[in-house]
Amino acid sequence: MTEENGKFFLQKLADNIEAGQDIPGEVINHVQENLAIPTNQSSICVDGGYTEEQAEGELARPGADLGISISLIKLGFTPLEAFLAVYNHRVKNGQQYGWHTDIHADPVDGSHVHSRIFSGCGHCNIAYMRSEEYGVDSEKVRELLNVIRTYQVSNPESMRFVNLDREHKEKGILVVNTDEVTIYPWDKEKDSQFFVYDSVRDAKLLGDIVESINKEANGKNITFEQLKEVVDQHTSATLGLLGSSKGKPMYSITIEGGKLLVELAGNAPSID
Repeated sequence: MTEENGKFFLQKLADNIEAGQDIPGEVINHVQENLAIPTNQSSICVDGGYTEEQAEGELARPGADLGISISLIKLGFTPLEAFLAVYNHRVKNGQQYGWHTDIHADPVDGSHVHSRIFSGCGHCNIAYMRSEEYGVDSEKVRELLNVIRTYQVSNPESMRFVNLDREHKEKGILVVNTDEVTIYPWDKEKDSQFFVYDSVRDAKLLGDIVESINKEANGKNITFEQLKEVVDQHTSATLGLLGSSKGKPMYSITIEGGKLLVELAGNAPSID
């Protein structure tokens, strides 16, 4: 799709949005004004703090690629194996391993960081702080992050790393149930933030990674269903534990008959 055709497609969808009376105007406006054509070089986190330039249209999923590696740890992979399973898939397809932190955990000036902040990625941080909710060993999560940081230094060209500079102001969670569009999380001009999860595109990526793992002669063999079950469990845990997301409204975004449909899908869980 050419850039001009892409803009026409997005504008047509924005003009043909259909939402129920229970959908707040701020949700409709954010969706209409922040539609994007998907790009496929890496992934970003569901975090609402990515600007348009930082998001680009990449697949939005919990913890970015790092989140998949955490799920693989639960399935018996060592931290290094869990990283390389995703990293190798990305690299062999000319892509990058996606992850992020933020300036609260990794300030650019090297100032003191609060000891409870393990990583600026909330999905990674909470999996370490509340590892029992994820079924993983917290020290293995720490080891995974150390592996990722090492590769970031030695192979930066194969890593898609962002240090987010924002305060959490997400108003809800947008679950994009189509692979035809995505949504920029942060409209900086209007200071409108939403968590974004590209569920359909994520399922495709998980299937591709499972296929890559099972082709390798390393003794590892998993199914899509196994990985998807762990990913869903970890996603629910993160949404329910993070103060920025727990209990917030979730909205389903779909395309049907040329119309962009926005529907209320419930609320994120809340875990004490």
